[in-house]
Amino acid sequence: MNNNRKKELLKKFADRTLSPSEEQEFWEMASSSEHMPLLQDDDELEISQSIDIPHDIEQSLNSIKNNISSKISSSKKQPLKLVYKVAASVAAVLFLFAGVKGFQYYSFIQDTKTFITVEAGLGKTLKVILPDSSVVTVSSGSVLRYPKAFPIAERRVYLKIGEAFFEVTKNPKKPFSVESGELQTTALGTSFTVEYNPVFHWGKVNLYTGKVAIRPTDKRSSRPAILLTPGNAYEYLGTKETLSTFDVEPGNPVEKGLVFERASFSDAIYRIASWHKVNIIFDNVNTKDLSVNGDFKGRTIDEIITTIAFINKIKFTKTDSLTYTFMTK
Repeated sequence: MNNNRKKELLKKFADRTLSPSEEQEFWEMASSSEHMPLLQDDDELEISQSIDIPHDIEQSLNSIKNNISSKISSSKKQPLKLVYKVAASVAAVLFLFAGVKGFQYYSFIQDTKTFITVEAGLGKTLKVILPDSSVVTVSSGSVLRYPKAFPIAERRVYLKIGEAFFEVTKNPKKPFSVESGELQTTALGTSFTVEYNPVFHWGKVNLYTGKVAIRPTDKRSSRPAILLTPGNAYEYLGTKETLSTFDVEPGNPVEKGLVFERASFSDAIYRIASWHKVNIIFDNVNTKDLSVNGDFKGRTIDEIITTIAFINKIKFTKTDSLTYTFMTK
């Protein structure tokens, strides 16, 4: 590119009359520093140096663009020479700031693509603080996956297996969603548990405060969202869906551990299986009238299975160290 073309682009830049194609040509010139030789003569650059640059980068760019034309037009020096000298120096400043802003944006995008996976050890709960300051309590044997930074439009995390209690920071402009298997639970600011066990093809959402909307993760589904209010629970098992109520008690339900009070047999078994990372086989139909009561914190899986079988007068077999089968016939 010859000097006349460089000067022409610099002048148009100062006048803000660059066409889209010329703007691309201008920034290619600025990025390659082809305009820098125009800064080498002895004329002072007081005009460009006097431009006030705010701390915020976006404001800086706008301030420089808005000031350059008025600074040039008010000067009594040689117009054309001054135009391209000031524009060239400002282009260097702009490119520096644009580079910083670009790097920040690039880093942010990379963070939204970088996922962190946490897994709670057996018999333990794990408290996780998300990028938006929401707090998640992950139960024993559960796996949670979330991005290092949330994108601009939404907050989305993934419960791969197990149970977690979510205390969501309010942000009406940025919904918070939990994907668990085929379900997506969305809230603006609330507290709720999500349970998911892919082995049983089972999931459940208990709402403690606020409101949530539950819908399929399959965007092609036409099924309307299911809205929950505090004390409501939604459960699915395969294709069967159930809505129920429960008593909302204060405190973090996950931190309470494996404590059951008149819990249905199936609910208790799903939680126990996830908590201890074992496979428990049972008949949903023949156990639908059974319930589980008791505090099983600190108990081994063998002790838990033996106790439940004894109380409900049913037998079980242990196929291997990770598989138990309740026999109800």
